[in-house]
Amino acid sequence: MKFSKIMLSCLLAILVLFSCRKDQWDNRDLVKDNAGTESLLDRINADSDLSLFASYLKKTGYDKVVSSSKTFTVWAPDNKAIQALDPAYLNDTASLKLFIGNCIANQAFYSKDARDSALRIRTYSGKRVLFTGETLNGNAVGKKDITAKNGVLYTMPTAFMPQPNAFQYFSANYAAGLQYQFMKTLYYSPNVDSILKDSLIKANLINTNLNTYTRSVNINSEDSLLTYIILTDQAYQAEEQKLQSFFIDSTVEVSDSLKQWNVIKDLTVDGVIDPGAIPPVVYSKDSVAIRLASSSIVKAVKVSNGMVYVVNHLDYDLATKIKPVVIQGERFFDRLDPEKSYTIRKRRNPANDSIFSDLFMEKQGIASYWFRYPVSLAAGTYKVYWRAVNDFQTGTFPMMLALNHHIDTTFADPKNIAYDQTLPYTTVELLNYNDVYIGDFTVPKHGLEDLFLIGNNVTSSGKNTIVCDYIKLVPVLN
Repeated sequence: MKFSKIMLSCLLAILVLFSCRKDQWDNRDLVKDNAGTESLLDRINADSDLSLFASYLKKTGYDKVVSSSKTFTVWAPDNKAIQALDPAYLNDTASLKLFIGNCIANQAFYSKDARDSALRIRTYSGKRVLFTGETLNGNAVGKKDITAKNGVLYTMPTAFMPQPNAFQYFSANYAAGLQYQFMKTLYYSPNVDSILKDSLIKANLINTNLNTYTRSVNINSEDSLLTYIILTDQAYQAEEQKLQSFFIDSTVEVSDSLKQWNVIKDLTVDGVIDPGAIPPVVYSKDSVAIRLASSSIVKAVKVSNGMVYVVNHLDYDLATKIKPVVIQGERFFDRLDPEKSYTIRKRRNPANDSIFSDLFMEKQGIASYWFRYPVSLAAGTYKVYWRAVNDFQTGTFPMMLALNHHIDTTFADPKNIAYDQTLPYTTVELLNYNDVYIGDFTVPKHGLEDLFLIGNNVTSSGKNTIVCDYIKLVPVLN
């Protein structure tokens, strides 16, 4: 027992010694002279190669930041790097402050911290930089891991300029284009002061805090990585032509706005797609399948929150933009007589053991009983299917579907609705778990429609039963 305790003590001592030596090895490159007494500002002022950076720290007020008691990382461009910059840029107060702020971050990040994975670090400019330990935003680091009592210093042989994000690049370079001009009209709230709105439009600006698109897809954010697609005017007009028949509405103005919204809404992809590694298909935030062909790319630009591609043609699967619409039977809006009871069943499909819920009503004693489902549809023709499982009685029964523009039924007597379109009664066969084709609906205008699921026009039990798992409307796109 005594021998075991001695062996255990020796083993623990070896592990502690190894751990200490490993830490020493990991930190072998750290410059530690006077690290416990000198601030980052002291370190910078002591290096003659950083004299210009030191002077700009003082000019912008960041000298007070890096000499404070908080902890920082500073990537300091040396004199040669700063001398290579445009003097006009350095003489502009706002640009200079952005440039110096981009060299400073909260917390101490040592090169070993980025050994396994690059770090995206927010700087005082509001931008994030990509730090690998050896590079910063792709620029090689000079002296590394120079420690101070309030952080760590790196020297940079190249001055790294703050990168614009996707929105900043877009607004600075394509403000005259059709894509930007439409986005500029998308103010978030109808209560925006008209003077403010008019002034923004006149100044050719987008307020990202008030814009419908940028509020839902924040291409101005530094906190997430994305790929943004900018269409040339030629490509934008081609997309308008492609989509216009699906978004016919009550007026030319509304139709045009809907069409253009559907052009721009699918131009953002999560994550960074590098030019040398573009997959055959990428997916927008709304799951549109886009084929980003290299032959269509006019320009590829690295931005602070990802990549921007300017394209002269956009190729995508139209069926992923004008999607099938699936309406769950149990999720109805209202029904002919709310006092009549119904059931939401849990069922199992014996073909694949999947579980599904469906709507079930019987013995209601009312002919042509209906359930209503408001649904937003693009203009065009739809092939209509349902899945209705008759697994509860031996006899069959018919049901039908009807369609009405929503405004027509807002105040209508529920017993006297004149449907715009009806499909013929279709028999619900026994134990059929497959989709059943019912017929075609043609929707003349984009907008909200009322879809009705209607029971048989008789009152007898077993013959006017209603059952429905889902109704599917598949747009005809050719």
